[in-house]
Amino acid sequence: MMILNQSRPPGETKTRSAKARPVRDYGWRFRGERVEVLKDQSFTLGSTRQPAVAALVSSYCADGASLVSCLQCGMCTASCNVAEEGSLFPRRQMTLLQLGLKESLVADPDLWLCFNCTDCSSRCPANARPGRVMAAIRQMVVEHYAMPSRVGRLVNDPKNLPLVVLAPVILLLAAIATGGSFAPQRSPVRFASMLPHLTLNLVFLGATGLAVICALLGAMRAWTGFAGEPIWHVDLRRLFPALGSAGREILTHRRFAECEQFPLSRWAHAAVFYGFASLFALAGVVAALTLLGLPYPFPLLHPFKMVGNLAAMVLISGCGYFLIERRKASGLGDPSSWFDWALLLGLLLVAVTGILTEIFRYTDSAALAYPTYFIHLVLALTLLVSLPYSKLAHVVYRTLALTARRYRQLGEAARAHLQNRRVAL
Repeated sequence: MMILNQSRPPGETKTRSAKARPVRDYGWRFRGERVEVLKDQSFTLGSTRQPAVAALVSSYCADGASLVSCLQCGMCTASCNVAEEGSLFPRRQMTLLQLGLKESLVADPDLWLCFNCTDCSSRCPANARPGRVMAAIRQMVVEHYAMPSRVGRLVNDPKNLPLVVLAPVILLLAAIATGGSFAPQRSPVRFASMLPHLTLNLVFLGATGLAVICALLGAMRAWTGFAGEPIWHVDLRRLFPALGSAGREILTHRRFAECEQFPLSRWAHAAVFYGFASLFALAGVVAALTLLGLPYPFPLLHPFKMVGNLAAMVLISGCGYFLIERRKASGLGDPSSWFDWALLLGLLLVAVTGILTEIFRYTDSAALAYPTYFIHLVLALTLLVSLPYSKLAHVVYRTLALTARRYRQLGEAARAHLQNRRVAL
């Protein structure tokens, strides 16, 4: 990369050739004078060697400006409170991406240490936005390990949103045509008269099974990259302690407390995580109980109903916080991607339509209740089927990455202990 200092004696002007050369100002300053960067044709993110990396990063960082402006000064690493002592995170990942080393990036479990708190971006002297770049890399990892991979790219492209939503709509309409009725009971409102519980449970059970299978296939591929060995070679004596360590870190959200830019992110993320997990678990339990013949729907003061409503409100509050913060960041020139917005909006709409469905049923408003219920089912089914491909897949890959890091650390400690014993003998 060629650097041109714009400082010059008074009265001196640019030559014709220098004036014609394309330059960009990335905010660099030397002794108070602006430093411009000449566009180097030997380094472009659009090179044929790594077009996938270029296309992905450009959606986060216009024209690759963030990567080009990165000085490799290490301020991001020094500013990151979750970077371990002696770690080069996230500076190392920025370098790998600049070099187009996609295979090294997708196999790097350190990527998942990042919580996108933007502490590093707020202190970056070159405005390289390493936090957003790290988010872009994680999206690339999700799409890389997704099975089938084309579905991952399809789901995360906003242009395909109508197609992504149309599939659940057609499936639910077919289920109603097969086992339900397009002329449900008007009063009192009874959702089972439109779509019986058995038919609904079979649809969601099939969708859940498909999502789980695809997620497991992607997880097996990811484990090979993160741990350096296929899952069938795993040492269970190291795996279970490593999984326990990763699980405790994820469930407690301990690392979120170390992010300074958004001090409430720990509680907001916990609200989203536990709100969604509670609703997902309740839906499974209720589905099983209805198959066993338990009367449904439950009354308003039923414990399951109360827990579900509380979980929905907690989920809405967490999503609302992140949506407001991302909106503020967008106004300051640091926009989030569709990958981020889609999950937050999807979770928020599922929770809101669920509450509205309940309100319209209790008020016996059939004209509003049935359409809202159908929209709620479409949104929930879309969210569920896209689990292996959307940002919701972070639950899978972060758990795997943190487990693999600890797994490898335990292996290195065991080998070091064995080596010390051999030396002592």
